[in-house]
Amino acid sequence: MPDKLTRALWTAVLAALVVVPVVLMAARSGGTSVAGMLSVGLGLLALSLLVVVVVVPSRVRSMTRAFGVEKVIGLHRWLGILAIVLVGLHLTVAIAKHPTLLNPLTATTPAKAGWTSVAALLLVGLVAARGRRPGARYEIWARLHVLLAGAALLLAALHVWWLQNLVTDPVMRLVLSALVLVLIGVLAHRWVWRPLFSRQGAYVVYGVRRESPTVSTLVLAPVHLRRGGLRFAPGQFVWLRLKRGVVGTEEHPFTIASSARVTGRLELTVRDQGDFSGLLSTLRTGSKVWLDGPHGSFTAESAEGSPGLVLLAGGVGITPMMSMLRTLADRGDPRTHRLLVAERGTEPLFADELTALARRLDLRVTRTEGRRIDAALLAEVVPVSEIRVLDYFVCGSPSVITGSLAALEQLGVPPARVHTEQFGWSGAIPVSGPSDGGGTATALPEPRRGSRHGRRSVRT
Repeated sequence: MPDKLTRALWTAVLAALVVVPVVLMAARSGGTSVAGMLSVGLGLLALSLLVVVVVVPSRVRSMTRAFGVEKVIGLHRWLGILAIVLVGLHLTVAIAKHPTLLNPLTATTPAKAGWTSVAALLLVGLVAARGRRPGARYEIWARLHVLLAGAALLLAALHVWWLQNLVTDPVMRLVLSALVLVLIGVLAHRWVWRPLFSRQGAYVVYGVRRESPTVSTLVLAPVHLRRGGLRFAPGQFVWLRLKRGVVGTEEHPFTIASSARVTGRLELTVRDQGDFSGLLSTLRTGSKVWLDGPHGSFTAESAEGSPGLVLLAGGVGITPMMSMLRTLADRGDPRTHRLLVAERGTEPLFADELTALARRLDLRVTRTEGRRIDAALLAEVVPVSEIRVLDYFVCGSPSVITGSLAALEQLGVPPARVHTEQFGWSGAIPVSGPSDGGGTATALPEPRRGSRHGRRSVRT
């Protein structure tokens, strides 16, 4: 299904989840006072938003492919903030109507459940804000974030049930039941089916190939070959875990480096930094791993109508570019392509293979050797007549991203032709370790790992 149609369908579905319950409630409110209808309406709107807030980041593949992970997580964040604001308004109107609710210790049981839900919701926002600070342990705050969000939703549901207001109306009872079923279905698929029972994500280590002293490629083969392996678009990523489990199992995102035409084998190229990524290079042949994916919209397929691609990579940010180039070569793509790599001169990744790919494609490879990617360099590599009609894919450290985007803006490249890769699952990507040739890197924890150290895509 085309991404535009998928985006339109998902937009309609998410909007319906939020709007339909409130519209039906207003239509069936009858002789309810204005203050009462406003209080219930704000509370129901907040509850519906919370359902959407939970559904949106639950790794629904069609959604992450259509919107891109950056937009999905951005929507999750802003709808969460809006839900907290609406809860505050709901609480204000309810207290104005019933001042006794101001003291949660003497309030009724439904009110106590509501107060506790509000407290848990505020803690969700606090934990999310602190988790984005430098030095935060991703695994800890992410799990706490999920647990608090679950508690807030459960308490909100109990608040609605114990009030015996909306649930006494047969139509609203049906609507609320539908919201619950949607929520349970999505969460069960995300947290139970995929981690424990899905056979599509079961892979075995076929081998580990050293690309440099600090970079390795993990070669994987599907356990169930009759399923044909994972089908993905070049540039997408997967979440990888080393064991099956619902709670407490560590997993990290990595970009797929292999050709999308080769579905019986999957390759992930990783820099050996951090405990988890370092462990991958030591896996023995025959070891099992589990993948969840593919995800993301940072893919060459979004530029099929372009006369050519310009790929700007920093260090291991070349990983999605290799998937794109390998796929283009396997397809016999006749267009002109250019690859600029900002990296340390002592570690030229994929040098031999890029030479071979240049014989199969109309491809020009430029290694910056410490020079920053700027407008002058791009003008040397890309003919002036083609600068504004080609599609640009940028992946690497924040310094590479920032410099490249500034250069493209200076050259007048339309924003719709620029695609970037720079974010982790929950925020701006922390770049750990030495610089990749595009500027100074910042030392931060490992958690969100993608083609470099984390993985989210955004179309600029």
